[in-house]
Amino acid sequence: MKNESEKNFDSFVSIEKAREKVTIQRSIFISTAEHAENIDKAKSFISAVSKEFNAANHNCWAYKIGEFELCSDSGEPSGTAGKPILNAIKSSNLDRIVVVVTRYFGGIKLGTRGLIDAYGYATKIVIENAAKKRFLEGRIVEIQCKYDEFDKVRYKFKKSGYFYVSPPAFGENVKIKLFIPEDEKIDLSHLEVGKTEIEQEKLIKI
Repeated sequence: MKNESEKNFDSFVSIEKAREKVTIQRSIFISTAEHAENIDKAKSFISAVSKEFNAANHNCWAYKIGEFELCSDSGEPSGTAGKPILNAIKSSNLDRIVVVVTRYFGGIKLGTRGLIDAYGYATKIVIENAAKKRFLEGRIVEIQCKYDEFDKVRYKFKKSGYFYVSPPAFGENVKIKLFIPEDEKIDLSHLEVGKTEIEQEKLIKI
């Protein structure tokens, strides 16, 4: 449940990087999972894990980022690897996730049903055992105000449930960089920095 300071933000839960290893009918399955904030990050992760295990028989993968999802069987029979990995991701109700399941063939053929179950299980355990982290969706704005306005402005932001991205900078004026809900309107002079997702625990409370 969201606390009071997060009530106006949309959010999603993702994971920290994790890896699990299981042996099924002498085949070794190594599942590696990570948070991916965008498609490019997911592709880079898949490439890095595939390079790490370049001697493996298969490096099958899937990712889900918002409404966008993609998967690959990486040489396994069609529908027996990428789809089960993706289905396990979707069943977790988590988002911004990429998973690569590496297989070293152990000499025993698993068959279609066996492959589907093995890839789904390897994905399920790495997601279940990974540490979870929640992200708030919104945008960053930079506000400038005079010193004699700072207390009033700070009170307004606190009441609104906003977060500091970094501590206020005190120069000629006070510069405040805030993380606010994506659709929220600011009635003060401000600079739009961009839309983003920020891990809630790393934000500075006002």
